[in-house]
Amino acid sequence: MNVPARQLHQFRFSNFNEKARWALAFKGMDLPRTDYLPGPHGRDIRKIAPLSHTPILEWDGAYVQGSAQVIDFLEKTCPDPPLYPADPALREEALSLQAHFDENVGPEVRRALFLDTMGDAKYMAGLFAGGKPWLVRKSYGAMLPLVRPLMRSAMDLSPDKQAGALKATEGALDFVAEKSKVTGYLVGNRFSVADLAAAALLSIAANPDHPDMKRPEPMSKTTRTWMDRWKDHAGTAWIKTMYAKHRAL
Repeated sequence: MNVPARQLHQFRFSNFNEKARWALAFKGMDLPRTDYLPGPHGRDIRKIAPLSHTPILEWDGAYVQGSAQVIDFLEKTCPDPPLYPADPALREEALSLQAHFDENVGPEVRRALFLDTMGDAKYMAGLFAGGKPWLVRKSYGAMLPLVRPLMRSAMDLSPDKQAGALKATEGALDFVAEKSKVTGYLVGNRFSVADLAAAALLSIAANPDHPDMKRPEPMSKTTRTWMDRWKDHAGTAWIKTMYAKHRAL
């Protein structure tokens, strides 16, 4: 069996993994992907990287873990087309916004989503195990009640944090809608790592029309309610515009 020298280790339907996929697509790369199941993934991931989280870019024997680290690696290895602005001040602003969304927005949006929807084992199994053999999907759905405590611990999914997570999600959508009013972009007048980070990390609230992030139909009731919560927000419209203009298929 030939193992690809370059591939992406990932979760399906993950906002941080989507950041890495988008960066690869923006650079014109369509790498093979290895999908992991949240919960049971830890043992296999730790064989190739120090921490259990994805994405991990495998590149000619090297392993780059974390979405921001993957983007930085690609900017240095494959600089064209660029995601970092050439102007130093704009570059600093764009990287600062990426860090803000990585640290303060992405985890909160994910927390809000999972607190609202993770009780639907069948739909969750379809999201993360889609593409796997039928028996794997069936088994994963059956074991999700055992996996949930691991996921709750890893993502700090305590019910008392739901209100704060929803507020952070709405605040981030407000921010991108306001910040992009002048040029359509968050930094300067062209697409950058700031736009990619914001749109990818908020994508789980927008259901963009892209095969990597569009939710399978029929949606579960809890997922439909989640998507309907944000569908008329101006920030959601901005996310979908970024996908339409800059997210290659």
